[in-house]
Amino acid sequence: MIVRTRRRSWCCLRDNQDHGNTQCETIRYHRSQKNVIECNNEESSPARTKRCGRACFYCITYRGGASGASDDYREGKNVKKKKYEALKYTAAALVIAAAGLTGGCAKKASSTERISGVENGTQQEITLAGSEPDASDTGADASGTESSDSQSASSGVLPLEVTTEYNNDWEDNKALLSVKTSQVHLLEKGHEALEKALDTLNQKNLNDQNTFFKENQEDARQMYQEAPEMFEDSHWESELTVMALRADETVVSLQQREYSWLGGAHPNTYSRGICYDTKTGKELSLQDIAADYDGIYDYVCQKLVEENDPDIFFEGYEDTVKAMFYGGEPDYGSVQWFLMNDRVVILFNQYDIAPYAAGQICVEIPFAENAGLFQKQYETSKTSYVKQIQENEIQEADVNGDGKKEAISYTVDRDEYGIGGAITVTCDSTSLNTEKLISQDYGASGGYSSEGYLIHTEDGKTYLYLQHQSDNDAHYINVFDLSKGTPAFVGSLDSSWSGSPITDPECFPLWDRMDVLGTYSAYRIYHIGEGGLPKTDETVYRLGNMYKEYPVTLVSTRELEVTVGNDSSVDSWKQETLPSGTSYTIIATDGESFVEAQLTDGRICRIPVTKAADDWEWKINGVSENDCFEMVPYVG
Repeated sequence: MIVRTRRRSWCCLRDNQDHGNTQCETIRYHRSQKNVIECNNEESSPARTKRCGRACFYCITYRGGASGASDDYREGKNVKKKKYEALKYTAAALVIAAAGLTGGCAKKASSTERISGVENGTQQEITLAGSEPDASDTGADASGTESSDSQSASSGVLPLEVTTEYNNDWEDNKALLSVKTSQVHLLEKGHEALEKALDTLNQKNLNDQNTFFKENQEDARQMYQEAPEMFEDSHWESELTVMALRADETVVSLQQREYSWLGGAHPNTYSRGICYDTKTGKELSLQDIAADYDGIYDYVCQKLVEENDPDIFFEGYEDTVKAMFYGGEPDYGSVQWFLMNDRVVILFNQYDIAPYAAGQICVEIPFAENAGLFQKQYETSKTSYVKQIQENEIQEADVNGDGKKEAISYTVDRDEYGIGGAITVTCDSTSLNTEKLISQDYGASGGYSSEGYLIHTEDGKTYLYLQHQSDNDAHYINVFDLSKGTPAFVGSLDSSWSGSPITDPECFPLWDRMDVLGTYSAYRIYHIGEGGLPKTDETVYRLGNMYKEYPVTLVSTRELEVTVGNDSSVDSWKQETLPSGTSYTIIATDGESFVEAQLTDGRICRIPVTKAADDWEWKINGVSENDCFEMVPYVG
């Protein structure tokens, strides 16, 4: 029997603790799902989980470890359908997992250590920005009140949250099959039609992955019995990952990447574009946004020749491109495309017009250089952009405005247990290694896994934001300045973009672990600050979409004096004493003086909280939190 929490987090359990006649094991994921360490085995665990015994309430159990991966329909594999058990996660497990996504130290985001102007491993200046900014620094009034959607509303950017559903099948402590499925949600209200469209997409993707699992689970088990060596270092898997490329009041543009491997010579990857009209929720076609569709087709044909070796293409690929643009050929799919802030990207998947080894082939169509090809309502005047960049991947960008694109990449040194060390950031022929900086700022190091964004701002600056996973599924960010063509380490912070994609430098959510009347993750809206580190104008942290489905609810054991209202205008709220037995569902907090909660009648209240610097518990009107509620759900 295995005890597990969502998002590859693990429980803080005492060894061999009994849960209702169920013997539990705490498992730890070291860097990836492929390396499982049973933490109740002293010899097999090089880095043991800290146990506090407080998280047992949130644990869930399932037999044999269920879940799955997908079949690759493009290879026409015929697989028998078999009965299976679907993995079910409890609400409490989600609470723990979400809290583990951000920092494990509960440090305030504004209290970050910063090392400035460091290039090529040489320290030039060290400064500390450890004090909490006052109201004048954050743009909020001294009372801490603010409009709940102030920054995102003014920017026109829609903050999103991308959560992940996992499913796995295990035997003999070996992973046989795994499935990972992205789920896209709006963080803020006001777009019901779009929310409905995203819900439909989410359910379709879940259904597809569940079908993949059912069709492959029995085959994976049979293959394991016949050839167990195939599962020593890897397992069958399917990942359906959705990445947001643009999200504003006009469109939400997504890239859906479908990856599968079923023991063949190489995995299969397929990307498709999904673009919704924000107001209507309608899925848009390339023709819908085009002003000159024939002109777009001609431009793509021209750039394919100019930007690629002609020998890489299949014979007659021109006919394929035409069929993908204009249809009429049942053997060809439609052309894949993505709408960005400053351009449209046309993508051809592997095997569309070239062999697998050629990879995906893209043609970018910048708005500024191609007037008249697209309808004006879908273009923006922004020169800023955001590009995702994975470890060891190369992204090209003009980082310093000289008209020449530089090749950007990064790698992380890791030890035998996958623990991250120095980061090497490369910009063309110049590299920065952070080994000498780690002793001054541990945030200069990498983690078990890493991902990044290449961010170009409206004022012409270019930054590399890297997010790393560390112990207890905590995440942190480090920032590098590439604007001079030479990488320089700017600093680090304990926040995380977690599942919320960065689509615009002027508006993006970052998440923090909060430990105020419970443990949960909450976000604020940020923009790129003058020196490159993220800056926020908000003082209130808000809980994400996941907590709507799996709320953090407290039930009082005594009367509580709170401030109650019906809207976000706190000035109109009134003091009220609520009776014992009242349910409070947490929705926001400032992290230091109040927790905002929704009541069962729909009203909002603020619970006043205080905590002395040397104290470990919060107090409400001078009374310990533990004497105010039936249970306060903290995670150790």
